[in-house]
Order: sequence, then structure tokens, then C-alpha cells
Amino acid sequence: MAQAERLAVRQGRTADELAADALKRYIAHEWLNKLDREGQEGRRRLGMKSDEDVERLVDRAIAESRDEQRR
Repeated sequence: MAQAERLAVRQGRTADELAADALKRYIAHEWLNKLDREGQEGRRRLGMKSDEDVERLVDRAIAESRDEQRR
């Protein structure tokens, strides 16, 4: 806690502000990890093993969408 208070003084902030910032960062990090896990699960369900597989699927979906719009 003493370190946090010294850091806060150096940054012109309060220890509460540092704690709030740290909590926001932690929550954002956890949210990104959740998105990553869900993305990897979806990838496995679709049988994709690499980023190239994902790129091919995205390219195909875009091409199909454009073809539909032209019709």
C-alpha cells in the first residue's frame, strides 16, 4: 500500500484513483481473454486450425455477400 501511495503522489493522483485504474484494466483484460477463449472455441467448432483458415472463411463470406448483393 505504501508503494501505491508513493506512486500516486509521483503521478499527482490518489491511491483510490490508482486502484480504480488498476481495476478497470483488470476487467478489460479479463473481457479480452473471454473474447479470445470464445473465438478459439468457435474456431475449433468450425474445424479451423490456423489464422489462414479463418482468413479463408472470412474471404469466402465476403465474396458470397457481394455475390448476393449483385443479384
